[in-house]
Amino acid sequence: MSVVARIVLFVSSYAPLLILFAVLKSFGPGWPSTVCVTVAVASIVLLVVGWLVTQRTFSFNYLEFEGARSRDADVMAYVVSYVVPFAAATNADDTATRWALALFATLIAVLYIRAAVFYVHPLLLLAGIHVYEATRDGVPVIVLTRQRHLRQKCQLQVVRIGPNVYSEVHR
Repeated sequence: MSVVARIVLFVSSYAPLLILFAVLKSFGPGWPSTVCVTVAVASIVLLVVGWLVTQRTFSFNYLEFEGARSRDADVMAYVVSYVVPFAAATNADDTATRWALALFATLIAVLYIRAAVFYVHPLLLLAGIHVYEATRDGVPVIVLTRQRHLRQKCQLQVVRIGPNVYSEVHR
């Protein structure tokens, strides 16, 4: 997965928060709010385009997975990281608070990208894409699928979207 794809996944995962920042004018009225909305909308568009391209153009395989366990709760835990910046955004009247908010967002970005947890994405869950941890040949993997439940042993038509991360393909 390219660095650009990682950045798009990160920024789009925070798109709802960026829109809230714009509505609350957290970084000030005018251009800061416009930048927040523009980045949010652009990242969502890039996410959708990237997802559609991945689902339609990359080669897929039928692979066996075992021991599927839902990880949708990880996505909900990720949303909790919205709480601190959202709380700070409601009181971001001075420059120091705005800088602290920007630095916190940058720290979260670096940790998210370094941890390579690209499957933790609230917009994907909102779109009905569920996260499962399973094993393939004894190695833990992440499976993204529209299926609400996976059997403990299943064969899926998937495309590899990252190291040990697969997305079920519906063609």
